[in-house]
Amino acid sequence: MNIRRIVAAVAASALLVALAVVFGTGEALTFSSDNYYIFPLAGGQIDVDALVASAQLEGFAVVQHDGLSVIAYDGSALATEPIPTLLGRSQLLVVDGDRFLMRIAGESSTVAIRPSAAGMELVYSPIEAQSLDDVLGALVELERLGAISADVDFEYSEFAKGALKGPQTPSGARIESDLYWLTVAEDWNAFAATKAMSVTGLRVTVVAELLPDSELPAAYSAFVASEAGSLVELLLPIDLLMPLAFEGSVGLIRLPYEPAIP
Repeated sequence: MNIRRIVAAVAASALLVALAVVFGTGEALTFSSDNYYIFPLAGGQIDVDALVASAQLEGFAVVQHDGLSVIAYDGSALATEPIPTLLGRSQLLVVDGDRFLMRIAGESSTVAIRPSAAGMELVYSPIEAQSLDDVLGALVELERLGAISADVDFEYSEFAKGALKGPQTPSGARIESDLYWLTVAEDWNAFAATKAMSVTGLRVTVVAELLPDSELPAAYSAFVASEAGSLVELLLPIDLLMPLAFEGSVGLIRLPYEPAIP
């Protein structure tokens, strides 16, 4: 089921509820605990430095990547726990350059906001059946923390939790199916671990197989780790996997083989 609503001023929760409780069916919309839901969001620019400060005040685990260096905080103090442990925290903020992922796990649901090909997206995972009011409440909380701005334009797709087979790769996307599955996984780090993917911050190591006499588009050059002939290894932001998969110069985006590109 796809739904589209334009919501002005996310913080005005009464307005949100009035706009979106029922969608012409006479029944309230319910989100099942068997699925998780992804809402593409469109909004203004986020002040990442202010978001970090807000998260630290709230006691979040904050993991900041700057190139190959990383620094982690537990609230406002430097973290003493290893990064993998921090990534499992119920309140988490991962910053990778100007990209960020924020997660809040509560008793009834887990919500996360992260980069997407279109800008940002909300991942909503109910632990028990939830209503659209609950989703909108999550948006309001994220807005309070500074993770989203006003004028949110969203629709949603749903995915089964614990599925043994991933969603079908979009037509025309030249990408391995597991890498597409990563882009829509409920938890990027947890999924990557099950597939032996190398994730650093909000990026994943992949190889782009270029077509004969083709070059990698310049927009992706900053993410190149190594090159050998028509093979280019990249540490690529996860949200850029699908845009690259549709580039005309690319034959396939895949995980690195062993041995890696020399």
